Amino acid sequence: MKILGINIPFTNAKNELVIESEFLIPMNSITATNAQKIATVFSCVDIKAKALSVMPIKLYKLTKNGKEENKTHKLYNLLRYEPNENLISSLYKKIISQDIDLRGNHYTQIVRNGLGDIVKLVPLQADLMDLTILSNGKKEFIYNNTRVDNYRVLHLYDIPDSTGLKGLSKIQFARESLNFAKNTAEHGNKLFENGATPTGIFEHEKVLEDGAFDRLKLSIQEKMTGLTNTGKPFLLEDGLSYKALTLTNSDSQWLESRKYNREEVAAIFGVPVAMLNDASNTAYGNLEQKYSEFYTGTVFPMTTIIEEQFRQSLLTFEEKQNLVIKFKYNALLRVDTKTRTEYYKARFDIGSITPNEVRNFEDENRIEFGDKTYVQLNLTTLENAQKTTPKLQKEILPKGDQ
Repeated sequence: MKILGINIPFTNAKNELVIESEFLIPMNSITATNAQKIATVFSCVDIKAKALSVMPIKLYKLTKNGKEENKTHKLYNLLRYEPNENLISSLYKKIISQDIDLRGNHYTQIVRNGLGDIVKLVPLQADLMDLTILSNGKKEFIYNNTRVDNYRVLHLYDIPDSTGLKGLSKIQFARESLNFAKNTAEHGNKLFENGATPTGIFEHEKVLEDGAFDRLKLSIQEKMTGLTNTGKPFLLEDGLSYKALTLTNSDSQWLESRKYNREEVAAIFGVPVAMLNDASNTAYGNLEQKYSEFYTGTVFPMTTIIEEQFRQSLLTFEEKQNLVIKFKYNALLRVDTKTRTEYYKARFDIGSITPNEVRNFEDENRIEFGDKTYVQLNLTTLENAQKTTPKLQKEILPKGDQ
């Protein structure tokens, strides 16, 4: 039902409420695509994707002393720099993060040469992939109506379904909250579009003729609606009166509901609200702790899953015995000079890192004599302390006190 061109709810002959308002979206219409139009969803997905994109992922070879980068392996360049000739590694990691957050699954085509070596990694559109779990427990991949062999597909996911073989989308789990977020945002947009206040009612003793009604409607649209016309007086004629509705944004607690919903959506994606430029409930001293919780509670579990799924699909059985795929987490420290300095100093003081290794982390050239480790002279091992104590007692204490 429309009054002056504005949709309002009404009941039908069966006394059933019928909603015609165009800003109330059916719950099942929330998809991975339109969910990104919700500001909180877009921000959360973007923050997680950026966090993953700045961390290099490298291929390491196990050695007697630990591990070292295996730069001669073909897979090293694909993971570290270019998955294929049209894509760089940082954007590839963003695609992975966005697919997992919005669709629950990410798929990459593994392109191999005649010798079976991997030469390309090409991300696929997750919406075009149909994944079926067969009766024997194996996966069947149908991409754009074409079956793809399992060994040619890298499948990444975060939240497993009941079978544990494919992922579930956060959008599916959070559909009710996201639907509420979308509707409250659209509700606010409609209010501001029509003048920042709810629509009022025009009253007249008689029924207006069609010409007078059309002229009144056009005049209202041109002179009363929109932010530019807010507060302007309106001339009423021929006994026409105006009565404003009492419902306002404040009465409906619109702002409060949006704030609560933002916190709820952020929690679903594992992003602190403080990272969404909302520090109203976070003390200044706790911001650093919130950021740390994001890295340890959200980013680290996600990268661990990706590392293990990369290993499962990209390495042969023989390679799995001496090759490791790992994210390099020290990249997260680049933005914080104070934290980097404290981290390097703590490791340097216990002899676990050399000056050249520190310079390498900082992308600086090596220096001569910078490959040695150092320890503080006032520290020693328990074994040496036990050997030294009796000797010191003989030298320092009188004979009667030894």
